[in-house]
Amino acid sequence: MLILGLDPGSLCTGYGLIAAEPGHMRYCLSGRLRPPRGEALPQRLFALREGLDGLLREQRPDAVALEQAFVGRHARPALVLGHARGALIVSVLGAGLPLFEYAPRLVKLSVVGTGGATKPQVQTMVRCLLQGAPPVLPADEADALAVALCHANRAESIQRGLGAPVRRAGVGR
Repeated sequence: MLILGLDPGSLCTGYGLIAAEPGHMRYCLSGRLRPPRGEALPQRLFALREGLDGLLREQRPDAVALEQAFVGRHARPALVLGHARGALIVSVLGAGLPLFEYAPRLVKLSVVGTGGATKPQVQTMVRCLLQGAPPVLPADEADALAVALCHANRAESIQRGLGAPVRRAGVGR
């Protein structure tokens, strides 16, 4: 199963594709969608959607896992992040792919073993868990790969009859 993980952002969205089989996870690719800097938010959102549309057509994942928004102290960044997530969701659902969402703490817990893990801890564990992962992974790519790993771990647990069902939004193909 090919799983595309997404770490959303309006200036930079990390993505990571893994091949997941029971008991075995392999790195396929990772990168960043970067809308043009200096553009207004609507143009950046459009560029994000267009970039993800192309990636989905090219890589043809079986499922997409998206990190849920983290809400901090300030409303504006959370609102902008929500817009970016919306553009990504529209792209995934437009491609007819199943979409799964995971809270940042659950992603960290699944990959590192603690929901309060630091970015360097996530980067290290992603490299350890994924065969073929590059020795250096930017934080947003590592976060996206961690979201994909989280989904793979949850899906495998459910198939073995362990754990609660994965929260799912969207339509299957």
